[in-house]
Amino acid sequence: MNTLFTVLTYLTAINSVLPFLRPNHRLTVMVLWPFKLVAGALSPLLVVMNILGGLRGLCLRNGRLVGTGIAGALLAGRFIHQVTRDHGGFTNAFGPDWRYRIPANIKPLMLPRRWSPLMNIPESYAWQPNIVYSQSPETGESLVADIWQPRPGSQRTGLAVIYVHGGAWRLGEKDQGTRPFFKRLAGQGHVVMDIEYTITPTTSLDVMVRDVKRAILWMKKYAGHYGVSPDRIVLIGGSAGGHLSLLAAYTPNLQELQPEESDQDTSVRGIVAFYPPVDLRQLYERTHESYGHITRESQYSLSSRGTILGFQLMGMAPRDDEDQLMEFLVHVIGGTPDDCPETYRLLSPGTHVSPDCPPTLLIQGSDDIFQLEEGVRELHQDLQRAGVKSLLIEYPHTGHAFDIILPRVSPVAQSAIFEVERFLALMV
Repeated sequence: MNTLFTVLTYLTAINSVLPFLRPNHRLTVMVLWPFKLVAGALSPLLVVMNILGGLRGLCLRNGRLVGTGIAGALLAGRFIHQVTRDHGGFTNAFGPDWRYRIPANIKPLMLPRRWSPLMNIPESYAWQPNIVYSQSPETGESLVADIWQPRPGSQRTGLAVIYVHGGAWRLGEKDQGTRPFFKRLAGQGHVVMDIEYTITPTTSLDVMVRDVKRAILWMKKYAGHYGVSPDRIVLIGGSAGGHLSLLAAYTPNLQELQPEESDQDTSVRGIVAFYPPVDLRQLYERTHESYGHITRESQYSLSSRGTILGFQLMGMAPRDDEDQLMEFLVHVIGGTPDDCPETYRLLSPGTHVSPDCPPTLLIQGSDDIFQLEEGVRELHQDLQRAGVKSLLIEYPHTGHAFDIILPRVSPVAQSAIFEVERFLALMV
């Protein structure tokens, strides 16, 4: 029994170290990615387990076990502190009086702090799955969304959130790890529209943007039915969904990206983007620079074979054609940056930065497996130079997709929800 407890203490301490590791080898980065996400989400549990391990070591008069438990607890505690500390970004973006501009009826319903042991999930919501909001012009299939809203009789803010899921433009679907988040927003009086959209290889990226705008038009059309003001619509998206949300928000009524069947206004009130690609040429070049060698080495290198398998499991490479590993952008856009440079520019949100862009909240992890940090920082700086209210929150030791991993206990996921709730309250 003592041996088992000792092994568990050492394993717990190792997990406390994981979020702080930043390996250079790309296969190691890929292998560690899910483990780092889970370790960060479970860091409060790791603190407790490390303390128990240290106390057990004290009882056994085992100094090494005591030291391991203390070190592990301090590391896990440090992670919690760093991802939940105040950053002052709202004051910089919205002014020193921003807290007083949050409606009084919403304040008691928001998270009171950036992290608590178990995030509260309100029960005052209604859920309508698979509401048809449009038709795919290419497949003829229905585009559907789930609607989360306050219960009948509950007070409404008049604000609607349209959520766009991620998945490298070729994977994913609505209702994946987002229910705790949506329930909280609906409990505060917001309406949430969680959409499906057409993905590759069925369609191209410009059609995906039009699908997002079709959702905007649908919500504006039925705003009265849901108690929403048509000028209070905010887009939220993660990864590829963050890219599509930014692009839709920054190109309202741009003819090249408007739904052909409508000439209605597609502008929105604000935008929240989690770890979005913002410069597609940069994404193409960085991906080839980091991973382009592995197909050439795949016959000889176990690590290259492992990396290819990782990309295939993520859906970013076909299982029957390893030569297409790095070409997921080529398929979704229609060519390389040299083949169609103007298309890459058109479909990159950073191209469309102007003083007319809506207020923007950018949320990014510092250890992103796709190396998106620099592009997000550049977008934030460009928005600030254009005079747009832009807020960038960058979480240390945090990877891609952190917000959907155990959000009820995860300090970093809760911290992000804390920020989004306040941003949305300022959009009301």
